[in-house]
Amino acid sequence: MADAPHHVVVVEDNITTNNLLRDWLKLAYHVTCFLDAESLRKLLPADDQPVVFVVDYNLPGEDGLSLQAHLQDGFPAGKTILISGLFDQELTQRAEDAGVDATLSKPFTLPTLDEKIRELLGLPPSKPNLVEMTKEDQQVDRG
Repeated sequence: MADAPHHVVVVEDNITTNNLLRDWLKLAYHVTCFLDAESLRKLLPADDQPVVFVVDYNLPGEDGLSLQAHLQDGFPAGKTILISGLFDQELTQRAEDAGVDATLSKPFTLPTLDEKIRELLGLPPSKPNLVEMTKEDQQVDRG
């Protein structure tokens, strides 16, 4: 795993999507994953360090926008990217009103997510990008 001082927390109830995001993001970040908001609230201690939350809107129980208030209180240096396949003008406005830092409509590309995370963390664009890092890792494994 690459040196990954930046923390990304994924809250996504679809196990396949959660695993895909984890496996992709762990190439560049320290990643913690949850399947619902309740688990995050119970298991992730409040922290004042920078962290990016990638939160699905449509979660079981507490939705992603309801979770946003907890994230703002417990993680003052945290940034949130709300992901959803349900974005319309109303949801986009609700996300903005809730203090969400960015939104991504599903489906999105993994490099686009990486770009958003890097923007929120104030990091330069990744060079090489995660696709190239994956290709390099595969070449090393074969060599």
